[in-house]
Amino acid sequence: MQIGSKLLALTTLFALTLTGCAATPGDSATPTQTQTVEPEPEPVFIAAPLTGVLYEESQAEHLKLPAILGKVDNTWGGRPQYALNDADIVYMTRVEGGMTRMLPVWHSRVPEEIGPIRSVRPVDAAIIDPYNGIFVYSGGQAPFKRAAKDTGLVMSDEDTESSNDTYFREKSRNAPWNLIFRAQKLQQNYADQPAPATGLQFDASPSAVNFGAPATAMTIKYPGTTSTWDLGTASFPWAAAAEPAWLHTLDKEEHYQNGGDRVVTKNVVVLEVVHDNSFIDPKYGAIPKAKLIDNTGVAHIFTDGYYLKATWKKGGSADPIVLLTEDGLPIKLGIGNTWFEMMDTAKSKLTIVQPKPEPATKSAEN
Repeated sequence: MQIGSKLLALTTLFALTLTGCAATPGDSATPTQTQTVEPEPEPVFIAAPLTGVLYEESQAEHLKLPAILGKVDNTWGGRPQYALNDADIVYMTRVEGGMTRMLPVWHSRVPEEIGPIRSVRPVDAAIIDPYNGIFVYSGGQAPFKRAAKDTGLVMSDEDTESSNDTYFREKSRNAPWNLIFRAQKLQQNYADQPAPATGLQFDASPSAVNFGAPATAMTIKYPGTTSTWDLGTASFPWAAAAEPAWLHTLDKEEHYQNGGDRVVTKNVVVLEVVHDNSFIDPKYGAIPKAKLIDNTGVAHIFTDGYYLKATWKKGGSADPIVLLTEDGLPIKLGIGNTWFEMMDTAKSKLTIVQPKPEPATKSAEN
């Protein structure tokens, strides 16, 4: 009986052992649970309306804010200017005495300070009207101020901002070239204004590169200002590496902005524009006005070391300037910032420097 009991116990233990092995996880006899991994959502990108630069949606809230536009001095006393490289677009325009002034448009990158701010001119209304936002200036002739006000933009000067901490006089500069505005504060104060609409078109494969010819430099000779752009490279905030760029020289001196950075741009657009000189100031003489509204003309497009002759047109005051190829197709600019040079067709001259053609190789004699 003792032997039988021991045998029974061993048999039971062996059976339990086999049962335990059969219940081991992973055995085909036991079902397993599967885990489903949800794929990461594809990022959504939004293009800045005035540069074409892409921002992830979560980092693009600033694109809903209004643009800041300012009338900036371009005489020797006003240089170096503030934050020109932060502007999405800069307009160079004729003023009295053959001089020029700038009208930058800041939106995708609004700097802390802009200036020196000067007075409004007759062409400004037609430039600023399509952008909405805030126009910063310092005085000017009554009809010029009235035209700018009629655009519906917020008009911002020392009078309107007298109760706000949005401007100051820079003590290291002489008047009238020392009026500086705090652009970021202005933008926040008027954050309910609409963002600018898209006017220009941008592409990673620009029209000038696709259809144009190589160019290494161009010079716009105004009656009192010489503006030269040379092909080089620059590190832009939106690019991972240095890219082809146009480097600015002003009146035969390399142009640097306040802080020491060379003024650079991705695109240069030279517009041939007829000017109206009928407004005569008793002190300064004729004050030219570029005739943009309901007009068209020749445009010269420069991007990434290439040049393309094109056309420009503009409808009403609130309509944007449209750039077209000579065949009527939309011009695609390089992604990034753009300078417009508005040359007076009668009193300004454009010179384009293109590489010399490679000499033809002589065929070997037999």
